[in-house]
Amino acid sequence: MIIDFQAYIRRDFKTKEYDVAELLRDMEENQIQKRVVTALEGRSIQAQNDFIVKLVQDYPRQLIGCAILNPKEDSCPAEAARILAAPEIKVLEFHSLEHGYRPEKLQFHIDPVLEICQERGILVKVFTGQGFYTMPEQWMFYSKRFPNLTFIIEHFGGSDFSYGTIDLVKSHENLMVTTSYETEMQPLKMAFGKLPEEKYLFGSNYPLNFTDLALMKYNILNLSQSQKEHLFYKNASRILKLIEELENKL
Repeated sequence: MIIDFQAYIRRDFKTKEYDVAELLRDMEENQIQKRVVTALEGRSIQAQNDFIVKLVQDYPRQLIGCAILNPKEDSCPAEAARILAAPEIKVLEFHSLEHGYRPEKLQFHIDPVLEICQERGILVKVFTGQGFYTMPEQWMFYSKRFPNLTFIIEHFGGSDFSYGTIDLVKSHENLMVTTSYETEMQPLKMAFGKLPEEKYLFGSNYPLNFTDLALMKYNILNLSQSQKEHLFYKNASRILKLIEELENKL
């Protein structure tokens, strides 16, 4: 069983069509049973989120909805209230590199969004790892004030912040990490050596990275069976409340 917690859907800028067939084919080829998916591109944030809701409605067994918000937009809190009410949406992503902002500077819009997430049990995923807009510590400003929310740091903090991210996640109960994009063996070995098994989630970063390569690196990390189970499905199933459903399939 594999749950991919970090994936997007490709969009053709010429035809304006999303490649759903490719998304599902990649899952089948790599034996991924469920995938958390976000639309990074589209006519508007609202249209992107609506597409994800419809996509999950069409493929509820395979896909889990992740909305995205841009806190620089005045409509951000209202869009959060709207889209996070959709039962298909279980995760919210903030992508400070894609949208170009420093998270700690946008409290006026981010705070009300996190209050909605806390009320509705939405998981919060944050992009990290490429420059001063994407430092994990910037999100500590929020995770410390919303201790009942689960914050998921994408890419293990990335190439810029991986080692410090391991210490952050270890010392704060409401932080987790996805393994997406991280390819350096040394921080990966350190992470799996230092972090509790309940702290990490598999992510492919599809289609920006190859899913088969995202899986291949675990062949040389010598993870225990328990670590693999927590990485690939147990942790995701726990925080997504899919345990009963998964147990029925296994």
